[in-house]
Order: sequence, then C-alpha cells, then structure tokens
Amino acid sequence: MYKENQELLEIINRAIKKSESYIGKGEVATYIPELANVNPENFALSIVGVDGGLYEFGDTDTVFSMQSISKVISLIMALKDNDSDIVFKKIGTEASKYKFNSVIPIDDKPSNPFINAGAITTSSLITGEDIIDKFDRTLNMVRKLADSDDIRLIEEVYLSEMQTTDINRAIAYYLKSKGIFTEDAEKILDLYIRNCSIGLNSSQLAHIGAILANGGVSIDQSEEIISKEIVKIVISQMASCGMYERSGQYLLEVGIPSKSGVSGAILGVVPGKYGICVYSPRLDESGNSVRGTNLLKILSNELDLNIFL
Repeated sequence: MYKENQELLEIINRAIKKSESYIGKGEVATYIPELANVNPENFALSIVGVDGGLYEFGDTDTVFSMQSISKVISLIMALKDNDSDIVFKKIGTEASKYKFNSVIPIDDKPSNPFINAGAITTSSLITGEDIIDKFDRTLNMVRKLADSDDIRLIEEVYLSEMQTTDINRAIAYYLKSKGIFTEDAEKILDLYIRNCSIGLNSSQLAHIGAILANGGVSIDQSEEIISKEIVKIVISQMASCGMYERSGQYLLEVGIPSKSGVSGAILGVVPGKYGICVYSPRLDESGNSVRGTNLLKILSNELDLNIFL
C-alpha cells in the first residue's frame, strides 16, 4: 500500500500524462448515430477503492451510455434469476475471435455472455412481468451497485440504436429460431438495447467495479449485493472475454479483468483493491477505447495491478 494518498495521486497523474500520446488516435463509433455526436476528445478516469477512496480525473461528470458494459449487469441479473447451469446451458464461456456483433460464434449457442448474441440471450433470462419491469429491475441493480439513484435511460441513444439495429435484430431472431429462447424476439431485443442505453458517469461505473472487487459486498460492508459465486463467474468472464476479440492480448498486456463498450468506456476490476473506469471515445478496430486501453496498461504496470503478479 502507499504511504500517502499523495503518492498514489502522483503515480496516477504521471500515467495520465503518458497516455496523452494516444490523444487523437482511433475513431468514435458511427454506426450508432447518437454516439457519433460525442466529443471525441472527452476523457475521464475514476478509481474507487474497496476502502471507499475515490480518485477522479478529467470529465468525470460526463454521462455516457454503458453499451457493452451493460452485458456485465445482464449476466449478473441472469445469474441472480437462474441457476448458473441453466445460464451456461444457453451460453458458452469461451472467448471469440470474431467481431462482437458476428453471427458466426453462435454455433449451438453464443460463445460467451459478452458478445451481442450472448447478451441478448442473458437478457432473455432476466425475469419480470414484462419488458419494462425487467428493465426497471436491471436499472435498479445498476443504481444499487453504483450507489446512485441519478442513473437513467438515455432516451436519445435508445431511439438511435433501435433505428439502426438490424444486425442485432437478425441475431435475436436467429437465436429464437435455434430455440435458445422462446420469447418474442422484438421484446428481448428491446430490453437488450435499453440496457445498453443506460447512462452514467465514470465515477458511478468505477463504483460498480469496486463492488465486484469487494466480492459483491457494499463498500461500507453492510450488505451483500451480489453473491461471491456470481462475482467469481462475472470477473472470470471479464478476464477471458471482456475486450471483444482482443481479450487474450489485453489480458496478457494489462492483466486486469475488464469490459469495454463502444461509447468509449472501459470498466476494470482489480479484486480486493479497485474498481476503475476510463472513458475516452476514440476506438480501435475492435471497438475498445485506444487511450483507455493504453492508460490501463500503464496503470497496471505503475501500480502493480496485474492479477497474475
């Protein structure tokens, strides 16, 4: 541990300075029109310790949509609502070498919960009276994990995605045709897009990571929000499948279980230590934040955050 918080702050600030060499590299997501409207130079870093310490840098008040990071929440909800053997009878656990929105890695079932097909499947496993009830339960879980009621659906992103989601619609109908779920494909797709469109800031997302880092227990130790068994599954899947088809390379170079989203955010979990969120909208070809990925690599080296060391 560091003798003083000041020492930690100095290390983080040096890491941020090093990451500035990646400013301007990559492109924002344009296939979702609303995401193309963001300032590509936005930057935020939030780190929340399991001891409750909060470190904020940059535009930490900027709200962005969760996008694929919501797949972490969908998996949590699916595992809370069903036995794990039921969930993984419908979804695999292996990383995919294909794009996150590809139909190829479905085979008998989606290869993992963090490709689109996998997350559409976990969405079908969330229980509730109707889609609105299922979404409200999911949103309330996000609020609970983030310790903030100030988290809502970004209506503009939701509508923008619904108008441009033909590939996901095809995936949903394909999954239903294979009997992976029996519900109305349009309703499951709607829930999936709603979950992706939940808006929050980097500190709220880092707090979610801190809960996972703390074994599913609230930071004040007063409540188990998620069981340790679910946390173990979620973190292991983040480590092996969380960074799209670059997951293996990222785990090798960074060593922090993470989940990225095409809004430009990355959620990192360092078990027993920190939840981390980096937000920088310019993406590489796989859909991962360029500056965010490289900053996490720098932080991992400077702060000894690699889970394998």
